[in-house]
Amino acid sequence: MKPLRKTTHVRNPLSSTMLASSSVDLDLPLSDVVIVFACSENFVPYLSVATQSIIENATADRRYDIIVLTRDISPASMITLTRQVKSENVGIGFLDVDAALGDIELPHHGHFRPETYFRLLAPQLLPNVDKAIYLDSDLIADADIAELFDVDVTGYPLAATRDADTIGQIEGYDTTVGPYLKNELGMSDPHDYFQAGVLLMNLAHLRATVTPDEFLELSTQRMWRWLDQDVLNKVVNGNYVRVHMRWNYLMDWQHLRRTHIIANAPADVRAEYEEAAEKPAIIHFAGPDNRPWLYPDADRADDFWRYAMHSPYLDEIRGQLEESRATAAGLAKRVQVIALYKGIMPAFDKVFPAGTRRRNAVIRTYMGLGGANL
Repeated sequence: MKPLRKTTHVRNPLSSTMLASSSVDLDLPLSDVVIVFACSENFVPYLSVATQSIIENATADRRYDIIVLTRDISPASMITLTRQVKSENVGIGFLDVDAALGDIELPHHGHFRPETYFRLLAPQLLPNVDKAIYLDSDLIADADIAELFDVDVTGYPLAATRDADTIGQIEGYDTTVGPYLKNELGMSDPHDYFQAGVLLMNLAHLRATVTPDEFLELSTQRMWRWLDQDVLNKVVNGNYVRVHMRWNYLMDWQHLRRTHIIANAPADVRAEYEEAAEKPAIIHFAGPDNRPWLYPDADRADDFWRYAMHSPYLDEIRGQLEESRATAAGLAKRVQVIALYKGIMPAFDKVFPAGTRRRNAVIRTYMGLGGANL
């Protein structure tokens, strides 16, 4: 991997906003709660909603600094986000990931984007930060994020929630998942697999145990099923602090995740997921589609729109929703989604019940045809 280049700045005469190559170059104190996002220009409106949710739940006597890892966020978007974060105890800065990646190609497939790998670079890009929360941009915080930051991760690389969705797949919904995690990721117990959309990263520990080159070598050696989330689980192998799923409540995707996938998980996993659903601290809109900005009937869409109403990108988000409902392409996509997730998938689950041999045979055939990378 190429070494860090000299600091690169993108300046706009209307603002002091800059794109830096290290957190050392940011005009932020980084003295208390540090929060890291990874985002592209296309996802900025949803990052704005996530940021708004953090601001509205922040405690006055704590300091919150948000760092956005990016390749292509425009100066105009940086200015908009900086103006949005106008609280005295909340700051925001932007780091250039290209400075660390160089010309490395990051393999990805399906709805996953290259930005998902950026969290692996956090220990390197934040050399003056020992602990930080990493958040995906497709979520909202409905509680003070400082409570998660205060979790003790001494002696561990990170804190995270068990992935109820993956555990449900292991236990019958997709029986190829367990062998994949055990044999290809080398996990001692696949049930320890965590969801990486919300992490409390012990950056000091990670810097001391895993080099950036090692992370990137693992990331590029093959097309992992869940990309860098698999890489992190391979490296950590169950050695992490478990936090309650309320800090990473996976929305009931297509209103099928809870009843069709997680329903197969052990009783303790199901119970924790239900507890998280009762009072989620972070709502994660994880999945290939069914996001609230396109589907207002999605699980917890009302919570998303409650914060979106105060985002400077509200008109743009509303416009995307209307376009998805009014254009031929948007309507065609909706018909496809309804047919697949309201018709084909429930029918498949009925004909090939979870945990049966015939279901396993069909899934293995599908995987053999490249289904994991679709």
